[in-house]
Formats: sequence, C-alpha cells, structure tokens
Amino acid sequence: MHMIRKQIYLNTWQGQRLAELSEEVGTSEADIIRQALDAYFLALDELPRNHPLSALAGIGSSKSGSAGAANHDKTIYGV
Repeated sequence: MHMIRKQIYLNTWQGQRLAELSEEVGTSEADIIRQALDAYFLALDELPRNHPLSALAGIGSSKSGSAGAANHDKTIYGV
C-alpha cells in the first residue's frame, strides 16, 4: 500500500490520549490515526449524500466562530 506523509496538529489532550492508546494497544500512533480516519470515512459513506440526516452535518459550525448552540432552535427548526 502506498502511503502519503502528512503532518497534523493535535491539542494537548488529543496528543496525550493518542500516546496512551498507542501504549495500551501496542500499535503506532500513526496506525491509530489511520484506523480512526477509516472509521470516520466509513461512517460518512453509510448515509447517502441526499439522505435528510446528511444535511445536519456541520449544522453547528459557524464561519464567524460563534457557538451553534446559541440559536439552535432557529438553526434546527427555523423558529
């Protein structure tokens, strides 16, 4: 399998937890990240793009950086 090298930034908690998990399961941190990405991509692909629930992906994100929960009723229900 051909591999592509990537460099990523993790927050402190993610880095610590990744190191702990690597020790617990006896595999590399890179392998854990690859497994997590595989699971994430499989989960995304389980819902067809036109499925109504697919429209909820990212609904809480905001380009302005404000919390999506502040106006959740308006965002979700349009009220």
